Amino acid sequence: MADNVNIDIPGEINATMEKKGFQKYVNDMELLLQQVRSGAGPALVLGVLSSRRPWSQFVATDNFKAPVSLPRLSRRFYKNVEYFQANYLIVFLGLFAYCLITSPLLLIAMVASFFGYRKLTSGPNTWKIGGWELSKTQQYVVAAAVSMALCWLAGAGAVLFWVLGATVTVVALHASFFDAETLPASNDPEQFPMIEQV
Repeated sequence: MADNVNIDIPGEINATMEKKGFQKYVNDMELLLQQVRSGAGPALVLGVLSSRRPWSQFVATDNFKAPVSLPRLSRRFYKNVEYFQANYLIVFLGLFAYCLITSPLLLIAMVASFFGYRKLTSGPNTWKIGGWELSKTQQYVVAAAVSMALCWLAGAGAVLFWVLGATVTVVALHASFFDAETLPASNDPEQFPMIEQV
């Protein structure tokens, strides 16, 4: 029979593993939302926009090819989303600007909401409705309700779904069919290995 053997292995095991794939993007999105809540939104957008890739590379038709397999499609998609994220953000902002320009009523509603909130946050305003004086929180609730009503009347819901749908379609098609092997090599060779298991 076998005897029990005790082996003493000194040292520490580092249990923190770097997440890859979809879980990495979920964690990145959580960090991004925390930073936006802390007021760093405009700085984040400018930081992302500073990493914009050349448009000639973004729309190079020679680099569009159908993926040969599903695992390669997944790797290609993640690599393209990471590499072209600033370009995709500009596509989204362009579609949003197009919707605002082509819908003047929505543009008026957005401008009115912006100036209403700016007036509300500019100083110690007191609102009186009837004989009641509204607190600052109540003023924000009233302003939000009026703003939402204006946006609803202007058709903001349809515009939002159109912009999001068009952006997701453009990004998904570009990221799926743009050949990621033509992109410059990343600093981390293990990040997106292009070796397919057979």
